[in-house]
Amino acid sequence: MGEKKQTAGRSSCSVGDFFRLACEEHGAAMLLVDPAHGAIVRANQQACVLLGETGSELEGKGITDIFLPNGDISPPRDLETNRTGLRRDTNGEERPIEILPRRLPLREGDILFCVLRDMTEPTGFRHERAEQDNVRRQLEIVVEERTGQLNETMEALRQETARRQQIETNVTTMRENLENQERARVARDIHDGIGQTLQAIKLQLKIRQARCREGEPCGGQALNEIIGELTSAATELREIILALRPLFLEDTDLDLAVRSLCERSAKRTGLDVRAECQGSFRGLGSSFKLSIFRICQEALTNIVKHSGCRSALIRLEREPHTMRITIRDDGRGGVSCPTIISQEGSGLAIMRERAELLGGALSVISPPGMGTAITVEVPLQ
Repeated sequence: MGEKKQTAGRSSCSVGDFFRLACEEHGAAMLLVDPAHGAIVRANQQACVLLGETGSELEGKGITDIFLPNGDISPPRDLETNRTGLRRDTNGEERPIEILPRRLPLREGDILFCVLRDMTEPTGFRHERAEQDNVRRQLEIVVEERTGQLNETMEALRQETARRQQIETNVTTMRENLENQERARVARDIHDGIGQTLQAIKLQLKIRQARCREGEPCGGQALNEIIGELTSAATELREIILALRPLFLEDTDLDLAVRSLCERSAKRTGLDVRAECQGSFRGLGSSFKLSIFRICQEALTNIVKHSGCRSALIRLEREPHTMRITIRDDGRGGVSCPTIISQEGSGLAIMRERAELLGGALSVISPPGMGTAITVEVPLQ
């Protein structure tokens, strides 16, 4: 009874008939395997080509024997599950081969019908993929290099931005310092000059007023003296205003303005103050002219106050890309000490800061007893 049930579902087709009908002329590689022992029963032509052996060589071999030991082929009892095995071809290369088994009940008994599929990529595909991998690696190297260069550039840009911001901060600070120093200088000039003169005139007028009240005649000579002092005060006030904002610079070339400055200084102080100018001074910006004029003005102020000289010279030289200003005097000298030059609020410090604001530099040669020579060089804007 049990034997009838076992054979009731079997095909009447024999192993040989099934092989001829389903496997022999099929385009896929196929094996028929005994499920009890795992031995190959039949192999079609495509399987022989794929495995590199003849049908007679394959028949009788265990299916696990045709693959390398490190394959994924399991013992015969597990062969009904899809597996992949490694097979070494005639070129010595390992090729993965997938086994797709299916149990079939034939007349003689069950058989494993196995379809073999070569999982190796075609040679052209392998070469193409290898080339793509090589290109990818090269691109990764290039990207890494470019990323490094970009990071370096960004870091340099960050440092340059920080440097420029620091320069802007320094320039702003220097401008504020110069403005404060200029205000302090004007305040001193007014207090020490015209302020004292006006106080003296006021005192003289009070004295004259008191004497007139006592009956003393108010003579014209005394009034003339007072008028003379008022005229002197007005002249000094005009000089201070002119120094504070030399409006004539907007319509005057720098060389003419410096010559006028030297002439007024000579007339006011009695010193021999001259100007020498070499080159054309047309086309200079208003702010540039004002800065150079201020340097010359501060230099003459220092000479009058501190040098004890009899004569002074300001020489302007315009070259293609540079403006050079040389100020000389025959005074006592001895002011080249860096401490004096860098002393905040000093005339030389103010001149140095103005030169640096223009992107230039100041140097001093002043041996004791031999006068002073100051050179300022600034790039033309």
